Amino acid sequence: MMLKKIGIIVLVVILLAAVGFGLLLFRLKGMANSIEGQVNALGDINLSKISDGTYTGSCGEFLVSTTVAVEVKHHQITKITVKKQLCGQGYEALETIDRIIKAQSPKVDAVTGASTSSRSIMVAVHRALNNK
Repeated sequence: MMLKKIGIIVLVVILLAAVGFGLLLFRLKGMANSIEGQVNALGDINLSKISDGTYTGSCGEFLVSTTVAVEVKHHQITKITVKKQLCGQGYEALETIDRIIKAQSPKVDAVTGASTSSRSIMVAVHRALNNK
């Protein structure tokens, strides 16, 4: 009788863990899709209309968020500083910054293996420059 109760308790715990894990996976997929959708909706930035200065932008969704400061001099992106970033260790995707500066556009290829963090940086840079 006691063994049967323990078995039921273990089964309930396993089921609750499976449901919790499923909900987490669902939310993570939703986060990735949301940020990807934001990147796909990015319009072009006309740097010739942006004055020299430092502009701040943010992007955040569930477990990934980024706040950046974007420096513009002579109508060019000269520096991007990550002010705050929430992501898993090793998933910072800071290579995205070099790609954006080189392209002079936040629309660049995402860093493989850290695509959500990379896309978060792109959206934050776009928002910084779009909200000048």
